[in-house]
Amino acid sequence: MNKIKFNGLHINDYEGTGLPLIFVHAFPLNSEMWQPQVEFFKNQFRVVTYDVRGLGQSKSQNNQFTLETYANDLLSVIGHLNLEKVFVCGVSMGGYIIMRSYVKSPEKFKCIILADTRAERDDNIGLINRSNVIASIINGKRKEFILDFLPKLINKKSYSNYKLRVFLENIIKENSDEGISGAQLALATRVNSIDYLKSFNVPTLILVGEDDVLTPPSCAETMNNLISNSELKIIKDSGHLSNLENPELFNAYVMEFLDAYI
Repeated sequence: MNKIKFNGLHINDYEGTGLPLIFVHAFPLNSEMWQPQVEFFKNQFRVVTYDVRGLGQSKSQNNQFTLETYANDLLSVIGHLNLEKVFVCGVSMGGYIIMRSYVKSPEKFKCIILADTRAERDDNIGLINRSNVIASIINGKRKEFILDFLPKLINKKSYSNYKLRVFLENIIKENSDEGISGAQLALATRVNSIDYLKSFNVPTLILVGEDDVLTPPSCAETMNNLISNSELKIIKDSGHLSNLENPELFNAYVMEFLDAYI
C-alpha cells in the first residue's frame, strides 16, 4: 500500500492492477471503516481510500469548509492519481460527497454505489441537531456525543458486538473536536441532490441497511425511483453502517454489480 499526502489529504492507494475503486467514508469516521472492503476487493481492483478533510489523518488547522470542499477533494484525489472512469462507493457522508462530485464532473465516473445515504439536504430539525452537536463537542462533551450517536450508527444486534462497538469508538476518538465540528458544518451546507438525480445517467447501485434509522430505506427508494439506471438492494441485519455490520452481503452485492462493468 502506498500512503500519500496530497493537498492536506491522507490517501491510501492499494495499487492493485485492476480498475480503480474508491471508497469514501461516513461521518464521524475515517478510511479505516473500509477494512472489510479493502481486504475483499484489493486483489481485483486498484482500491483507494482516503480520510475526508478534517478527519482521520487528514487533520486540518482550518476546519471551516463546505460540502463543495469535500466534493472538490474527491475530484482532486481522482486527478492526482491520474485515474479515469472510476468506480466509487460511499456510505452516508460519502454518498453526499459522491453525488455532488458526480454533478460537478460526471465524466470521471464509470459507476457509483450509494450506501446508507440520502439525496435530500437537512431540514430545519436536522440543521438544529447539527448545531447542537457542535455546541456539545466544543463544550467538552465528546463522550456524551459518542454515547448518543453510536446507537444510531448501528442496529441493536451490532451494538451488542463489543469488538465492532470499540472499533467505532476508537475511530471517533481519533478525530479532533475541531474536525468533527468542521465536518458537521460542511454537511449542513450540502445542496438538495434530489434536484439532480433525474440527470444521473451512470449505472448506480443503492444499498441500505434494513434497520437504518438515519437514512432509512425510504430514502434509498426515493433515489432509486429518480435515477433511471439504478438498482436497490436491502442489507439484512444492518443499520446505518451496513458495510461493517454485514460485510459479506455488502461485498457480494457490490461485486455482483461491478462484475457487469469490469
